[in-house]
Amino acid sequence: MPRISAPTLVEHRANQRAAVLGAAEELAVEQGAAAVTVAAVAARTGIARPSVYAYFASADAILEALVHEGFERWRTALDAGIAATTSPEELVRGYFAAAAASAARGDHRLAGTLRDVRLAPEVRQTLLDSHRATAAPLAEAARALGVPDVDQALALLLTVLNHCLTRVEAGHEAATEGRTAAEFALGGLDRLARG
Repeated sequence: MPRISAPTLVEHRANQRAAVLGAAEELAVEQGAAAVTVAAVAARTGIARPSVYAYFASADAILEALVHEGFERWRTALDAGIAATTSPEELVRGYFAAAAASAARGDHRLAGTLRDVRLAPEVRQTLLDSHRATAAPLAEAARALGVPDVDQALALLLTVLNHCLTRVEAGHEAATEGRTAAEFALGGLDRLARG
């Protein structure tokens, strides 16, 4: 029986699973999603291949878990960024600041790497629904500011957000980029609200 490296078997299994996903994330970011194979992950972690299969049935299952975990990090960062906001303007600023900080940590780079990963239809639908839910606070802010066409405003806000994330990933300072993009977005929302 293999030795466990944590106080309990549950903790050991959680640590091993996290190690597998950590190695897979490194491989994906360094070499692309195609580099994430069970053999490569096993080699990177030092965990025997059969043990990797105890956590994930295939490389595709590892990639699906990576997509989920990456998205959860993103959602958690955004939720934290807007948790204490009390006005739509603060919400937009908090959202952009949190998104930029998350991109600076590399979270968005992983999402970009995994963008073309083939996912089971139900997994893809869950992610689409979750993505809509994370964008909902921006739509609410636009509505609260009196923007008549909230769907159009949200599409424009997400375009500004993507540009902000691209600049952060290119090496620009996250706090400055988040602040600048938020102010630009708020100016646009104000103009849309005034017609």
